[in-house]
Amino acid sequence: MTRHRTTARGAFLALLLTGLTAAAFASSPASGSEQAVPRLVFPLVAKTLWWDNYGDPRGNGRHAGIDIQAPWRAPVVAVEPGRVEYASSGLGGCMLYLYGRSGTVYMYIHLNDDLTARFDNRGRCVEDVAYAVPNGARVSAGEQVAWNGDSGDASGNHHLHFEVHPSGGADVNPFAFLKRATHPLFAAQLGTPFSLGLRGTLVAAGAGAVRLQVERVRHYPGGRWIEIDPRPVELALAPETWIASGLGDTSAATSRQLRSPVPVIASTVKARTTTDAILGTASALTARRVLPSR
Repeated sequence: MTRHRTTARGAFLALLLTGLTAAAFASSPASGSEQAVPRLVFPLVAKTLWWDNYGDPRGNGRHAGIDIQAPWRAPVVAVEPGRVEYASSGLGGCMLYLYGRSGTVYMYIHLNDDLTARFDNRGRCVEDVAYAVPNGARVSAGEQVAWNGDSGDASGNHHLHFEVHPSGGADVNPFAFLKRATHPLFAAQLGTPFSLGLRGTLVAAGAGAVRLQVERVRHYPGGRWIEIDPRPVELALAPETWIASGLGDTSAATSRQLRSPVPVIASTVKARTTTDAILGTASALTARRVLPSR
């Protein structure tokens, strides 16, 4: 894959080299290489704001990716299994290439270079500042690879510029891939021990499970509370799970919708990280306790 000097001009040159115009590419049906892109894990664990801004005119050319607004140091994750490689440029700042197992290459641009939330630019494009894994590391889908930031020409505007390059070639519009991506509940390396704190509302209970509408997540060990895009999560109930009284009949034969959702804070039992746990698949997580929140 040709390295990009900037997030717009480099991709534009790549399109010229393939003999395609941006307009023709946007209007053409999905190519075989695009169809080879797998269903992705969404690249951020955070509350996000984004829209289809691929192809928008920019000062240095056409926008070659999609910008996803997210808080400072929100976890940035691998969208599919693969290998990571560090990169940097004046406009892109701290960047990362993910060479996906499918052959697709993904670019993560404007990663963190700040030591504080005050846009200090005192960090560098190094592990533990911009990156969460060593250069060249092999990673699983949903594993944290970096932190969101505002490096390069994004100073003062925390966001992730995300690009998709099927078969390592020209960029394509990431919008459809992001729309159908599975959102991770948290970010972690497969096999590592974890437990979660979950804040939101209890919406159903019974049949050995409870269903929450989750708005904040905390990953242990060492995590902080992160606001996420609200999403349903079903937790299995172990015999020793402690449920506060008044939170619904968890002994019911079937799971019942509550008449009024109840604000709660839940914690999960300690377990080993799996892909299903990262994605919050139904009953992949087991509740340790569920309490009313204040």
